[in-house]
Amino acid sequence: MGSKAELEEVDDLREPSLGFSRATAKDLNFSRIAKHALHDDAEVDRWIAERREHPRLHTELVALEDLDEWRIEEDTGNISHNSGRFFTITGVKARHRTKAMELKWDQPMIDQPEIGILGVLVKKINGVLHFCLQAKEEPGNIHSVQLSPTVQATYSNYTRVHGGNLPPFVSSFLDPPKERVLYAKLQTEDGGRFLFKSNRNMFIRLPDEDPDDLPDGYIWLTLRQIGSLIRRDNMVNACARSVFSILFSAEINTEQPRSLNDAASGHSLGDVVQWIDDMKAQNHIMQKRVGLKTLGDWGLDHDGYLCQKKNKFFKVVGIKVTSRSREVAAWSQPILDNVGTGIIGLLLKRTGGHTSVLMQAKAEAGNRSIIQLAPTVQFTQENYTDNEALTPPFLFEEFRNPQGFIVVNESRQAEEGARLYQLDHVDRVLLVREFMVLIVRAEFRDMSFHRVIY
Repeated sequence: MGSKAELEEVDDLREPSLGFSRATAKDLNFSRIAKHALHDDAEVDRWIAERREHPRLHTELVALEDLDEWRIEEDTGNISHNSGRFFTITGVKARHRTKAMELKWDQPMIDQPEIGILGVLVKKINGVLHFCLQAKEEPGNIHSVQLSPTVQATYSNYTRVHGGNLPPFVSSFLDPPKERVLYAKLQTEDGGRFLFKSNRNMFIRLPDEDPDDLPDGYIWLTLRQIGSLIRRDNMVNACARSVFSILFSAEINTEQPRSLNDAASGHSLGDVVQWIDDMKAQNHIMQKRVGLKTLGDWGLDHDGYLCQKKNKFFKVVGIKVTSRSREVAAWSQPILDNVGTGIIGLLLKRTGGHTSVLMQAKAEAGNRSIIQLAPTVQFTQENYTDNEALTPPFLFEEFRNPQGFIVVNESRQAEEGARLYQLDHVDRVLLVREFMVLIVRAEFRDMSFHRVIY
């Protein structure tokens, strides 16, 4: 037998269900409740307010044909950068078939099939794990500055296609030592707008003895502080929310999972995996890149923007940007502007002391794997007004006017401001009332939060 210290070291190396060591899981849970932090909450509020009061980025809407360094291709109508890099606005023709229906449509999409980095540096300060966030301005942001990951960079950014400087700290995420990687997973970015784009969500831990100093515009925050900021309207950007979602879904287990069964829903891991596979087999999506010129329902309006003819879904507009804080001082680009405010919702149910969430197996044209787990609802209500081609989704009315359910939480959250212009949506979490019977469709499944992030 080894010594007690050796046994404890081996025990710490056992991975709990989310992939963190026991010691790291305990540190993460403590960071969620610890009252003391490098910066107190009032100081954090002042720090954010100062940056919002003095924006360094100015954005002007322009016609697509007036974009510098971008062109509308004569043969296709696609919008591309002169370098051939960054991204392209291309046309897509799609067909979605199931046993029950067949739907055909065409649309513009952001074609950037590369892997970006959404990375957060982690460090223990005064006994508490802190996370490095950036007060970042994006041309499509609401309120100019939002809190973002330490690094939020596309492949084109960190290979310096723009000719500017490397984003700060990016080298920490390009080839990190294995022992410093707390978490690194690929996640799809909005398959309804982006074609085959993914990001690598990463947490990289720095040695405790490293200096706490950060450049201007960066700050160390605990998980408790970040969780509080996420609850505010349009404060933490979509990329940061994506990265931190694994840490806020439920308390992180410090023990090995004793069972693959899900007490909240009654479904085993094997059941869920089989269900997802069944949904993939039943949903057939075929998508084909085509020229924007060939899209039957889209065209340029009097402002020089690319719009859907009935003004549904979104439009592609041009912007010119000047900045005193970015790797380059000025640039132009196309960006997507939504026609309405979306609703993204989760439906919770409590049974026998356990809470489950109703997840959707959602098929989208831009998903690499066709089906991915999605919230209970995800829609822009204006798209279904006077639109005979679309049937409102499951629980559409219930989430628009949630009188039948208990409202657990509601806030407005902004979408990614580098490619989407001043777009936010209502985040709504509802709870099924006791004894209410809800008949759900085959593409929905109750799961615990733990199962979702597993």
